[in-house]
Amino acid sequence: MGIKRKIKNYIHIKKHYPLSEKIIAHDVEKKTILIVESQIPTFDKDSASNRITEIAKFLAKHYNVYLMDWRKAIPDVDSKKYIRNLNDHNVIVYTPFINKFGILKGKKHFINDLLPKIDHVWCHRPELFEYYLDFFRSKAPKAKIIYDMVDIHYLRMERGLEIKYDKKRAKEVEYYKHIETELSKKADKIAVISDKEKEFMRAFVNESKLFTVSNVHNLKVKPEDMPGFEKRSGIFFIGTFLHDPNVDAVEILHQKIMPLVWKTLPDLKISIIGSEAPESILKMNSERFEVVGYVEDIIPYYKKCFASVSPLRFGAGVKGKIGQALEYTLPVLTTEIGAEGMFLQNGSTALIAGNDDYQTFADNIIKICTDKNTWEKLHNNSEKAIFPFSIEAQKEEIFQMLK
Repeated sequence: MGIKRKIKNYIHIKKHYPLSEKIIAHDVEKKTILIVESQIPTFDKDSASNRITEIAKFLAKHYNVYLMDWRKAIPDVDSKKYIRNLNDHNVIVYTPFINKFGILKGKKHFINDLLPKIDHVWCHRPELFEYYLDFFRSKAPKAKIIYDMVDIHYLRMERGLEIKYDKKRAKEVEYYKHIETELSKKADKIAVISDKEKEFMRAFVNESKLFTVSNVHNLKVKPEDMPGFEKRSGIFFIGTFLHDPNVDAVEILHQKIMPLVWKTLPDLKISIIGSEAPESILKMNSERFEVVGYVEDIIPYYKKCFASVSPLRFGAGVKGKIGQALEYTLPVLTTEIGAEGMFLQNGSTALIAGNDDYQTFADNIIKICTDKNTWEKLHNNSEKAIFPFSIEAQKEEIFQMLK
């Protein structure tokens, strides 16, 4: 790094940092976990970030928990609200600072100070596991390395290639397949997101290393506290468009499913919510098919719409958008892929169509928007649907993994 860049960084940090004033003391009586993430997790933008945020907050009740963004030496100032949220739950997040002697302390200082204390390194996502495996094996040999898969990336991508072949994506499949089926054998423990993925991974690694740590969801409201059927209108889709299955799902909604729905319900409006929408999605915007973009507060949609719809045709893992809807007792409509690993029962806790069964998906939309009994059944069964994803249901598995 050149001297001009160093001076510029110093001035920037002096002006904007630290991003949180809370001081969290290290407890020498507790074990220490370092979570390495691809970014400061944005809990309100994608399900993987929400999951690791909730896990970190839970772990901080029992361990010293540190979190570090692997890519950036200087986290964005825009990360302030996410860092403060974690700090409020006693998670220590790396950010650079200038000490009382005017000396800049950055990521190297943070890591070197932490290395002798670490009991577990939690590598969240495959790229991080590959990047840091040898480093922490060498620098913190007593630490156990946990590889948190989030989902099986190569499996999700392979399923996508079956629908739409892409040469670049095919190369990525090989990259992720190597990490997830070969390099993963070098981890001390592996966190998989569902029992279904645990079963899949048994073909590649010793079963004793595998632990299911799914999305974390808890009921946020009581069914009776949310607006009833008569006060609702419209449906919505939510998901970041950096995730290929979401792009495909919205294309299917626009081209295949909603035209069938509009034959019966011509005025039904669907809202498409999510960040980073490509131009192809933005062009779909219309009065009945509204491309909203990123929404900071999604709760009004849970209160006013009939359902959250997720016509996913490929993917892997469990779907945060479904769990989040259930947190607010909102009925969910999805596919077999969308319901994978979610313990959902068709007609009881969700309405589930075949992955390419557009007519059934359209019929399910019509049903949830016109049949009060069906709507109320799913609405009232949300707590049953979401319980497997509560911390209470998962905590023993997490503790076992951290032994």
